[in-house]
Amino acid sequence: MYRAAVAMCGDRDDADDLTQATFLKAFERFESFEKGTNCKAWLLSILRNKWIDLMRHRNTVGQILQIDENIVAGQEQNDEIKYSNCEDLLANFSDEQIIKALRSLPAEQRFPLFLVDVEQLSHEDVAEIMDMPIGTVKSRTSRARAILRTKLFSHAKEMGFTGGER
Repeated sequence: MYRAAVAMCGDRDDADDLTQATFLKAFERFESFEKGTNCKAWLLSILRNKWIDLMRHRNTVGQILQIDENIVAGQEQNDEIKYSNCEDLLANFSDEQIIKALRSLPAEQRFPLFLVDVEQLSHEDVAEIMDMPIGTVKSRTSRARAILRTKLFSHAKEMGFTGGER
């Protein structure tokens, strides 16, 4: 759930809050879960709905500024690289062109691509999670892959991954 939250909101602090709110809501509504159904899809649906609620709240109230606890406490930063989520991994990944291409995807394409290709969910499950037709999910993941293919083709050729024409 945390990886999906980071992919959805792009911020570790927001992802922490979103994941916690998701599990709290799931615990409160556990009686609504139907045995024999996909628990991961159920949790991802809750995650998506909590994210929408958070965005609506921010549009009403505005962004809350956070204080860096390390600065307040006078603690030094640890220089050790930690990969606790996909955003950390992208931030420390050495190939800037790939990172740039992934981050340039529109959110409505990036999240379905993440759920299908990274989380290995079926298109049907993603359609249910995102509350959209399966054709829309397939279209968005296909477009995201096409954008990445176009943006990264010359880079892949330079790296020796392909010798063919586009």
